[in-house]
Amino acid sequence: MSKEFNNNTIRGPINAFIFKILSGYLDRLFGSAKRVLFKGHPETIVEIGPGTGANMRYLKKGTRLIAIEPNIYMHNNLKKSADRYGIDLEIKSLMGEAIDLPDASYDFVVSTLVLCSVHDPLQCLQQIKRILKPSGVFVFIEHVRARENSVLAFIQNLIHKPWHWFFEGCHTNRDTKQLLESIGFTKLELESYNLYSPFIPIIPQVRGRAIK
Repeated sequence: MSKEFNNNTIRGPINAFIFKILSGYLDRLFGSAKRVLFKGHPETIVEIGPGTGANMRYLKKGTRLIAIEPNIYMHNNLKKSADRYGIDLEIKSLMGEAIDLPDASYDFVVSTLVLCSVHDPLQCLQQIKRILKPSGVFVFIEHVRARENSVLAFIQNLIHKPWHWFFEGCHTNRDTKQLLESIGFTKLELESYNLYSPFIPIIPQVRGRAIK
């Protein structure tokens, strides 16, 4: 697998713009859950795929954020968000499958709506587990594959190819729940639910905390 992210000169800027303008709406959808998940977070956080910085509003001012963000077209808005919320930002233009951070070095890792898009989600999760300290926490919100033979599953499969192309590798029907359960965390607190919004393919979701 290539360790280089394909920065598309058309879709990259478009997606960066879309996620920036959707920031307020995404806060309405996910804000309450994220405030619970991020509560009491440490001074340093690693975030996989922070995009334009949608999660910074839930972090304490002065937090050091190590951002694993390979899409260079997200970086400008990521820096603006850091300035706005008083976040000490370090950007690493790396894929989640190839994180260059030391083993067992961080207490808190975040991933929200990202594991759908990485090339190898199992390897990405292994990297997350690797960099966590013993008893370190991984918090996540991810959309997942719908129940087999359901209307949502039909829609996910129908729209998968154009969605995958436009959103730069996002899988509408990836079984991320099973992957989280298989990685071998010491404790996994996982809630499955439907979050209804105009974005029908991502209605089925999971959220929670995994402890190394």
